[in-house]
Amino acid sequence: MFRSILAARAKRVLLCFWRSIPKALAASFVFSLFIFAALVFLGDREATYPFVIMYMAVIFLFHWLCISFVEIIRFKKSIFHQFDDELIGNAFTGINRKSRRFEKGLNLFHKNNFRMALEAFTDLGREENDLSKEETAVNEFYRGRCYDILDAYPNAIICYKNAQENGFYIPELPIFIARCYSINGDPKRAMAIYESLMEEDGYKYSNKLRCEMGNVYLKEYDGESALKWFSDSIERREDYANALGGAAIANVLLGHYDEAEKLYKLAIVHNIDNPVDFMKYYKGTVALQKDQFIRKL
Repeated sequence: MFRSILAARAKRVLLCFWRSIPKALAASFVFSLFIFAALVFLGDREATYPFVIMYMAVIFLFHWLCISFVEIIRFKKSIFHQFDDELIGNAFTGINRKSRRFEKGLNLFHKNNFRMALEAFTDLGREENDLSKEETAVNEFYRGRCYDILDAYPNAIICYKNAQENGFYIPELPIFIARCYSINGDPKRAMAIYESLMEEDGYKYSNKLRCEMGNVYLKEYDGESALKWFSDSIERREDYANALGGAAIANVLLGHYDEAEKLYKLAIVHNIDNPVDFMKYYKGTVALQKDQFIRKL
């Protein structure tokens, strides 16, 4: 056990040194230019080529060690990846170009630069990069997350399914897929996934499933069916704040504005997820429903 941990830590140090080379080269080049420009300006013309080469090598080594040390510190308790180490596992842990490119995409993803991250993961996924099955699965998952966040739901579903078929699984994955199906206008497939998850013993997010099923019906503007699931979730105290918010929207669709307003306020008090977006969505739904009611008169 101790030897395996020590070997992993040693490999992490090597990874940090390897990934620091491009940054060290760039930094030492700029610093060397500054130094030699200063020497020329001061009129020092006695420097020979061997001296210049040795001087540049020393500058490079200095920057390489400093940048590598900073990279090692940034890993903290992680072994191979600065982010999502437990999620990624042993994929992209080699001292090679594909691992470095994946790490670049991962950093872009965690900086919320999803378009650039998607380009990085897509380029990495091309056949010539010779990814292992585990690496393909992880890369496809991150491509799926990028597509999902960028509202390209059909592409997200394809990538999520590819990740699943290559052996990637986290408890959130089937929920991600079901949400994409729902938003993409395929509620039957979404409901089938949620129903299968409800039958699983010990599923990690079983307390969120009724609320998720209510959201599927909300997207279909079926307030009655949505309210049934949200009410069930509220009674069970499962995902309570989000269930209150969903029930508020469902009551708006049914024209029960007083009840909706009461549930809306309770959802805010109980710290619903993304309260700003929820308030905008709720008020927009109320305005739309009232406008449609007036037009029917």
